[in-house]
Amino acid sequence: MRLQQASALTLSLVNITATRSRRTVPQSFSNFKVNPISNAFGCSTIMPLSIENIKNQSSDAKNSAKPMDWISLNSEKSEMQLVKVSEVEWVETSQAGGVHRKMIERLGGEVARATTVVKFDPDQAFPRHSHAGGEEFLVLDGVWRDDYGSFSKYSYIRNYIGSGHTPSIGPEGCIILVKLRQMSLLSENEPEHRNWPELTPAKIWAIGEPYSIDTAKKLALFSSELEKTAVHVWSNNSSITLEIPANGMEIFVVDGVFSSDLGIHDKWSWCRIPNDSNANIKFEVKTQDAETYVWTKEGHLASDEVGV
Repeated sequence: MRLQQASALTLSLVNITATRSRRTVPQSFSNFKVNPISNAFGCSTIMPLSIENIKNQSSDAKNSAKPMDWISLNSEKSEMQLVKVSEVEWVETSQAGGVHRKMIERLGGEVARATTVVKFDPDQAFPRHSHAGGEEFLVLDGVWRDDYGSFSKYSYIRNYIGSGHTPSIGPEGCIILVKLRQMSLLSENEPEHRNWPELTPAKIWAIGEPYSIDTAKKLALFSSELEKTAVHVWSNNSSITLEIPANGMEIFVVDGVFSSDLGIHDKWSWCRIPNDSNANIKFEVKTQDAETYVWTKEGHLASDEVGV
């Protein structure tokens, strides 16, 4: 059984990193094309940022007129949504080329509250930038590299408000699901950076928590009073019952496909399921011929966040 692997994999999971100090690692970009920061990041190149400055920026943005490039896409958090990302066109975003995105939800202009799949072509380098509203991302393909290390597929990273890094993309290229400006200043005890590397399906089967009659396992990641994140694996050709807590859930398909009352959720599909009651609601899903891997975020749709 997969559970026999639990002991060894539990030890490997201890590699989760948490730090408050900014690590600046000298890097040579002689073999890379240097890219300016584009709105694919939605970040600031000014370093460092103080919490007071971030509060003032957020207040100014909310009170100012909307810019010409303002976008409101799937941005109403009280509405149920299913976005088939496979049907969304790639849009090139970087001024120098080599960065493409598929927008899932977005509210704002060049700087926006956003959920996006971003693809980086091989051999790219970017200036150091900061995260005025925080950043979290899941590596979907290739390898992500920055000051904090190298992270392959199935790695989950959180960079808290005010943090900064210098990304570089190697020969493998990289694709990530990234959420920007969705963290809260009320979580000021959150470390500057945390990472959960290589959350492979085998690891989740081995040490995850079973549910839905052992056809599914869940591995909890970040947790606070404002939000909880996790990764799940579901057996093929299985019926799974998810409990949607108060303040709802988002589900992103990393691998596989499943169906629900919303429709077919194929690879990289994203859905939002609001719940404005105090009781859990049931969300029934059915997998198909392949094992399915999903990332979830829950209990957060009414939580405080920097936003725009």
